[in-house]
Amino acid sequence: MAVVVSHLASSFDALARTALRQVPLSDVIELRLDRIGNPGEDKLRALVRELKKPVIVTVRGAQGHGDFAGSVDEQLDILRTAARAGAMFVDVDAEHSLALGPLEGTKCHRIVSRHEREGTPEDLAEFEESVRAVLHEGDLIKLVAHARTTEEGLRMLRHLRTARGGLIAFSSGEVGAFTRVLCSIFGSAFTYAAPALIPGEPEPEKTAPGQLRVNDLRALFPPGGIAPTTSVFGVVGDAVRHSLSPRVHDMALKTARLDALYLAFETRDFARFLELADDECFRGFSITAPHKQAAFRAAHAKDDEASSARACNTLVRDRKGWRGANTDVGAVRDALERGYKFHREKAGKPVLALGGPLVGAHALVLGAGGAARAAVRAVKQGGGRATIAARDALKGAAVAKELGCESLAWGAIPDCSHDILVHTTPVGSLDDPERSPIDAAWIRPGTLVLDAVYRPIKTPLLAAAMAKGCTAVPGAEWFVRQAGAQFELFTQQKADDAVMRAAFEHALR
Repeated sequence: MAVVVSHLASSFDALARTALRQVPLSDVIELRLDRIGNPGEDKLRALVRELKKPVIVTVRGAQGHGDFAGSVDEQLDILRTAARAGAMFVDVDAEHSLALGPLEGTKCHRIVSRHEREGTPEDLAEFEESVRAVLHEGDLIKLVAHARTTEEGLRMLRHLRTARGGLIAFSSGEVGAFTRVLCSIFGSAFTYAAPALIPGEPEPEKTAPGQLRVNDLRALFPPGGIAPTTSVFGVVGDAVRHSLSPRVHDMALKTARLDALYLAFETRDFARFLELADDECFRGFSITAPHKQAAFRAAHAKDDEASSARACNTLVRDRKGWRGANTDVGAVRDALERGYKFHREKAGKPVLALGGPLVGAHALVLGAGGAARAAVRAVKQGGGRATIAARDALKGAAVAKELGCESLAWGAIPDCSHDILVHTTPVGSLDDPERSPIDAAWIRPGTLVLDAVYRPIKTPLLAAAMAKGCTAVPGAEWFVRQAGAQFELFTQQKADDAVMRAAFEHALR
């Protein structure tokens, strides 16, 4: 697969300057002449020769996310000039393909493209056939449709996998950006990227919504480059675009020099996502809120932790489909046991090992989702007892009954005597960084407080807990431990804990 770096500028000199600076990062260079018009054959020929890489020339109007305001005849004249000037490709909108005609007397090839800005057509085969109807021999087809959801991006990749040869296809828009990374695995000859940022120079424009900078795109690829054999892992949730999981897992995969990458996939319809992510390249997923129970239902087999918590935070593909696991349980248990040992030693109290590290401890768990289920399971494994408090009292009571523990009305939290407080909701994360899940007055002095939120590292809850003399355990302890266990399930290799922790800390900074 070739990475095309697309350049747009308001003058030919500026366009040439940025393109020449980006040559080392480019396999193919696209020159967008939307704002420039026809620079003349001699100027174009000189630039094409100086670039010393295959060059695509195109002129985009509004339908193709472009700015060209001239006539169709002027647009086609620019493309013919580029062909004579030595461009390897010109990109013409399918609507004008027949009017452009064959580029006789040149060695230039045509890319015939169609863009859909309002969403992804339901019938992508028909979308493609509308372009094939206006092709000449040797033409490439380029299909770009806006992805309003992750599922629309997956449908585009699915179509690419089964399409005939000579197809370039991916989705536009931020939600569909992952298709620009994965399209080569599914058979696309090209993917398109924006120019890299260069210190001290003006920020180059992106030529389409959802484009990644070329350096960022290449950083996502495995050490040997992306290939049809590359395995795809990812985190799946309803709000994961800013998750640190991709950085942590990706660094671990690169350190192990595996032909694999890790991305974030946002979805509200988990069942539909999994239905469309059926390609063999998808090897495993980290599952986060609110899909852990849906993942449990989707797995044909589950480990003991997932079965007990009735929630999966990990899915791994096998011959029968998806196998489920829950690495949250072991991670939170380890974080709690280590934290509680330190907590008791700090208070000058003996550590009771008989019956489990948490024997005699009462943990109040805030929340009733998949993370709360894992926390209850971890507390019980350590020999302690757990009580669930959720804003949705009926849901909290139902989960508590299912897991064999007690439940508590939210308003009764101040009156609940407990040794450990575990918070498992998103409150206090970067989306809501000023709010604590409970009032500071409700925090019991001298307790151990574990917050599942890991970004920011010092949440409002932990800050309030520290002010009351509590032992605060940041969500990072939970996150890194469960991520390491997931890595081992994904790869059958031991995770490098130091690398994963360093990647996490770097990502936080």
